[in-house]
Formats: sequence, structure tokens, C-alpha cells
Amino acid sequence: YVDKDLYVKEVTDDNVVNVTGESGSGKSTYVSENFNGEEFVVIDTDMIFGNHECDEINEYVKKCFIEKYGNIPNLIENFDQCYQDILFFLKDTGKTIVIDSAQFRNIKNLEILKGKVIVLRTCVDSCYQRCIDRFNKKYYNVSSEEKERYANKKKALFNWYHGLNRFLEKLDQLEKIENYRI
Repeated sequence: YVDKDLYVKEVTDDNVVNVTGESGSGKSTYVSENFNGEEFVVIDTDMIFGNHECDEINEYVKKCFIEKYGNIPNLIENFDQCYQDILFFLKDTGKTIVIDSAQFRNIKNLEILKGKVIVLRTCVDSCYQRCIDRFNKKYYNVSSEEKERYANKKKALFNWYHGLNRFLEKLDQLEKIENYRI
């Protein structure tokens, strides 16, 4: 229930940065503050796999998924394949690929990870409150029942962080793979 320092692990030498943490941990803010130059292509999985408005690059990746599968796959159930597809779709950009996703905890095979992993370890209470505040700001005109339903749904954060902790434990055991390129 306290903020911790960033967890950073370089897995391979690939030009990929994987940013994860709980919903509301500040991933998108961190990415926009640190990876906003022309040398980066930023993928926000919420844009692709959620009901969010997409920028040009995320819309491109979304179209690639539709072209390959006929629809958008379920990110949680198919995280490994979706991750590999994103890297494949963007491999010829010549830019560092930055993936902003809370779903890295659902990875089944950590050996598919490329580049650097950065985990924002924000207090779960802060994450929860940020999610509620963001919802209330965006949907200020919804009923109090809808707000309560969303708040109850987001209480799952208090269980999800266990999955993030297991992901960190597995990452600690993963050895760096030298000179492997996507």
C-alpha cells in the first residue's frame, strides 16, 4: 500500500520498451513524459483492445489485427500472441517500440519479451482512486448506480496486483538474452 521505485529489467537488446503497472498507476503519463520523440512508436493496448479513440499508429495496429484475425482478439486470453503480433506489425518502423499495457501480468511465456520492461509500482489505493476520478471526470453525467458499478468493478485492482507481483517474481528469474533481435 505504498509507492515503490520503478522496476526496470533489460531482457534483450531489442529496441522495445514494455511499460506496465496497474490501471491508474500512471503508465500513460510516464510514457508521454519519457517516450514522446520521433524515435518512438507508442502502442497503448487500451486504445487497441478497449473502446477508446485511437491515434494513427494504434489504429494501424488495430487494422492489422482485423486483417489477420477478422476481429480484435481478446488481449487477456491471448496476450502472448497479441504481443508478438504488435512487434511483428511494427518491426520495420526503425523506431523504438513502446508498449503501454496493464496486461503484461497475463503473459504465459516470459521468454517472448523483448527489450526493456518497466513496471510502475504505484500504491494500489492510489491506482483505485485515480481510476474512479478518471471515470467520474469522463462520465460526469452517468447515474450514481453506474458510478457505483464501476467502482465495485475496479475494486478488483486489490486482487489484480497479486498477478503483477507474480509477473515481477518471474521477471526476476529471467536471464538477459544477448544480441537477439526481433
